[in-house]
Amino acid sequence: MTAGGADLPLLERLAGLPPVSVSELMALLQRIPDLSKEPLLAGLVGVDEQGEPAAHPLLGLVLEHLKERPEGTCYAALLEALTGVWNAAVRGAVVARLRASGLPADDLLLRLQALSPTLGLQSEPREWARQWMADPIAQDAQLVQQCLVRLLLAVRGLAESRARLLTDRGPGGSA
Repeated sequence: MTAGGADLPLLERLAGLPPVSVSELMALLQRIPDLSKEPLLAGLVGVDEQGEPAAHPLLGLVLEHLKERPEGTCYAALLEALTGVWNAAVRGAVVARLRASGLPADDLLLRLQALSPTLGLQSEPREWARQWMADPIAQDAQLVQQCLVRLLLAVRGLAESRARLLTDRGPGGSA
C-alpha cells in the first residue's frame, strides 16, 4: 500500500475517515453562504423567477429526512444512497428480463418478491408495491433522484472531514 492509502478502494478510504454526523453536515451547510457556489450542490440550488435563491424540492426533502436521524453519519447516508440506486438498477434489469420472457404482469410482483429481498419489495407496504407495479419507471426514477441528492450531501460531509485531515496535516497530504 502506498502512503495515504491510495491503493485502498474508495469506500474503504471513506470509511477510514473520522465519522461525520448528519448534525455536523447540517451545521456545515448553514455556514456556506451560497450553496449555488458549492460544486456538488450547485445543480440543486438556483434562483427563481424573481431572482430569489431557490432550492430544488428534492434537496429540502432529503435534508428533512436526514434531520430525522441527526446521530446518523454521512458514511451511512452514502451507503444508503448507493444501496437505493443499486436496488433500483437491479429491479429495472430484472423487470426488463421478466417482461421480455413474457411473464404476465400479475405474476411479476410475486416473482420479484421471491427472487431477492434486497430488491426492496418484500419490506415495503403492499400499497407501495402496487404503486410501483403501476409505474415502476417513475417510482424508481424518483427513488434514484433522492438517492443521488443524499449521495451528494454525504460526499460533501465526508469531503469536509478529509479536508480537515489534509489541512491539519499540512502540505504533502494526498486526496
